[in-house]
Amino acid sequence: MKTIHEYRGFVFTIEFVAKDPAWVVDFPDLPEIITSGSDLDEAFHNACEALDLYLEVKAKFNEPVVQPKRRIQIVETAG
Repeated sequence: MKTIHEYRGFVFTIEFVAKDPAWVVDFPDLPEIITSGSDLDEAFHNACEALDLYLEVKAKFNEPVVQPKRRIQIVETAG
């Protein structure tokens, strides 16, 4: 199972893997952010916290942050 989320304009995925930790987070635009969780809620919380910390450190050291390249799009389909 894989879920797609967006936080502060950055898209990330949370994917279930059959090993510990069970839920792995991936920020395609920010590969330097690595986090996970033992369940989906924890993985989501850790992803948001990791992104907040990443952005805080970049701001503290006046380093540029890449602009998000990916966006979530909602597409209506006939059903």
